[in-house]
Amino acid sequence: MKMNLNEMEALYAFGCPNRKATIERLRLVAAIAPDPAAKKLFYMLSIKLSAEGADRWYRCFYHNLRVRMDEYYHDKAVMERVLNDRREDCYGEADEV
Repeated sequence: MKMNLNEMEALYAFGCPNRKATIERLRLVAAIAPDPAAKKLFYMLSIKLSAEGADRWYRCFYHNLRVRMDEYYHDKAVMERVLNDRREDCYGEADEV
């Protein structure tokens, strides 16, 4: 199954290994979401997961998604730390020799 990053983040946030519970949760979130684009995202994702035969691959797909998204968020945090690290401020002025 192909998913864009927004769909993966939504499934990461609201999904669980139980496909039927995930579909129900996504439909409830779609019902209470104030933004029309968010409503559409959650509802269309629930439709994708409701497709015939999805119960065969969903559990493995969800596990792999959790692993990949955990790596993604870890790598993103590392890059933010590297980019925001200002080591020049930690040291005083250089001593004259």
